[in-house]
This record gives sequence, C-alpha cells and structure tokens, in this order.
Amino acid sequence: MTAIPRRTAKAPAWVKGMRQSLAGQNGEGWMVRDIRGRIQLTCRFVDGQRSSVVLELPWAGTSQAQLLTTAEKLKALMIQGRGLKEAHNLLTRSTGTSTAAGEMDWTAMVEDFRNSKVETGAIKATTWKKMYAPEMRHLLLSMEARPRPVNSKTLLQRLVGVGGAPGSDGRKHRIQYASQLLKHAVNECAADPRWMPPADLKPFVGSKPKGTTLTTFAKDDQIVRLLAGIDNPQWRNAVGFVACFGLRGVELTYLTPKGGFLHCSYRKRTARKEEGTDTRDIVGLDPIGLEGLSANLLALLEEQGNACFPPTCFRTNEEGELLAAGHALSQYLGRNKVWQELVAETAALPLTGNTGNELVPYSLRHGYAARAHEDYGFSPRKTAGLMGHSLLTHSRHYGSQVDQEILDTALQQAQAVVTRRKLESQV
Repeated sequence: MTAIPRRTAKAPAWVKGMRQSLAGQNGEGWMVRDIRGRIQLTCRFVDGQRSSVVLELPWAGTSQAQLLTTAEKLKALMIQGRGLKEAHNLLTRSTGTSTAAGEMDWTAMVEDFRNSKVETGAIKATTWKKMYAPEMRHLLLSMEARPRPVNSKTLLQRLVGVGGAPGSDGRKHRIQYASQLLKHAVNECAADPRWMPPADLKPFVGSKPKGTTLTTFAKDDQIVRLLAGIDNPQWRNAVGFVACFGLRGVELTYLTPKGGFLHCSYRKRTARKEEGTDTRDIVGLDPIGLEGLSANLLALLEEQGNACFPPTCFRTNEEGELLAAGHALSQYLGRNKVWQELVAETAALPLTGNTGNELVPYSLRHGYAARAHEDYGFSPRKTAGLMGHSLLTHSRHYGSQVDQEILDTALQQAQAVVTRRKLESQV
C-alpha cells in the first residue's frame, strides 16, 4: 500500500503578516518561529551564519507590535557592534523583561554605565565610588519617587531639588553625571529617545549668585609665614612644592625632578578630555622672601624621592589603589594653627574686585598664577601650560589678572608705535 504524503499545514494569516512586517522593518534576514509557545527571533547574516534568541513573547498575533519594537531595538544595538544575544541580554536587563513592554530597569542601567566607565579605563574605580556612586543613588531615588519622571528634563529638574546651591560643584556634578548616564542609556542601551538629555545643562546647574564668597590667592608673605609655622619637615616640603610649582594637591604623588624642571605625570580627566590632560614640565616660581626654595626642593626630591613627602600622601584603599593626596593636604592644613590664623585674617578683609576673601588649600595654586603674571611677567598661555589646564580654563579662573595684563600690554604696544612714528616723521 502506497503512503500518502502529508500536507504541510499552512501558516495562519497573522503569522505571515508578522513575518512580512518584521522583514519589512529589519530586513530579509530577520525571521521568527514558534518555540514551545514563545517567539524565537533569528537574524541571518550575509555570510549565512545565524544567531537566535527566544523572547518572552507568546506565539500569537497580539505580540506583533511588541515584537517589532523589540526587534528594532535589537538591530540598533547590533549596529553598535553587539551580537544578537548580547543585545538581547542588555535589553532584558534594561527593561526588566525581554519585551519592550516593561519599564526601564534603571539599576541595571547604572551598572552597565559603571562598567562602560570603569572597565574601559575612562575613570578609576575609586573615582566611581567617590564621585559617581553617590549621584547615581540620588538618580535612582528620583526615578522611584512619585510621580515618576517621564523624560530627561523632568528627571534633571527633580535632581535640582536634591540640594546644592545654584552653580555649586555638587549640583554641577550631579547634573553632569546624570546626563552622561542618560546619553549612555539612549545611545548604547536602546532607551527611548525621550531620555536623551538636553544639550544645554546650564538651566539645571544654575550659576552662583552675585556676592557669593570667592576664594583668593595665597600671597607671598602668607606662604612665608605658613612654611615657618610647619614643624614637620615632610609637610613643609609638600606645602612648598604646591606653592612654588602651582600644583594641585593630588599631584604630590606624581612628581619627578627633570633637570631644572619638575615633571608632573598626573593626567586630570575632564569632560572635554576623558583621556586626561597632558603630562607637563613645570618651572618653579619662588615667592618673595623664599628665593632658591624651588631649586632646593628639586634637589631634595632628586635625593630622597617620595620619602621627602608625608606617608599620608600615599595612602591606599582596600584594593591597593592610591588615594588622592589632596585630601591629606586639606586635612593637615585644617589642623595647622598658622593656617587657621591666615584663613581668619583673610576672611576679615573687605572684598576687592573678584579676588574674594576665602583662603583654601587651592589658594596656594592660585598664588602661583598671580606670581607668574604679576612678578614674572608670564603670558596667560605660558602660565596655563605650566599649570596643566587650557587657556580657556585659565582665563575663566584668573580673568581679572589676565585681562589687566592684556590691557597693559596693548597700551604699551600702542604707545610704542606712536612714539616710533613720531620719531620717523621727524627724520
């Protein structure tokens, strides 16, 4: 008896429609089929290889809209260089499900953002823990508060209400870090475009109101007095280096002598330069009354190396990573009686221009900038290079001194031209 061939059951109309819609949206290489009552999504590549994932979507016509949305997001992630399974895992973590129906899992998003920062070397793990992690906690709490934010602007506005004066570093960092996370969510994790942060963050950061207390630069006589009041020779060296070479406190652990220069290998990461600023060679500028101090400090560093600095500048965390020496410097100065006196005396002085009357550890670095312009006649560009920041940053922080220098130089040049022309006309 001859067997009768079995007829293949025709696919229902909704299956054909789903497949046609998927191919029309994502391309001919995208296919679906039934796997134990769920949708298996497959992508066939040009070379014939395939990759598949099983979605938490029932094999039913009612799943078509969610399927198309999910497939579109997966393709966008794959265009960025992710495999289908990696993209699916990321989308699952970000939404809490493998469909597009779930809400964003912002905790998972923060973790993915952390990995993109730390594991790529963009920032150190200690920087994440100290700077980013507290602001991410604020963000997650703001996401859970009712009514929940519906887009980036409502989230950023809520973060403004967390605290911090307008224009303060705390508020600026909170808004900047949140903005970075939101960009990562949209660009790397297929989050809805409504979460893309606005290009201009100034309305959320705000600006410091007029009359706010401003820091000032440490004057030469104050530096002389401070150094004379430091009994610990290692701390006297540390403060001397910061004052004579205009260092950031953190840079104390990144120094080596280089002929008559001081070489600093510290690379400060900024929003404009994530790889870090360039290393630099620095010229020592002795305060009045401390002539020869820079050369003596360089010789000491050549002879003793890091042993000439306090051990507390080289503290490490549990992972063995070096902690910022600037914190140790701030702690020491805060306990130093002479420094306390200088702070109180400066605060009692009337404000003049925009120089301020608040003396802080960074005032030692500010003093280097003032000395470079006023005593040594260095140009703004040259001073900015020695201090390891851009001319724009230098002008923003030391604008009054730079502007006056430019005006004085321009006046001298104009007067010189007039004098030369008069002499030429008399010949």
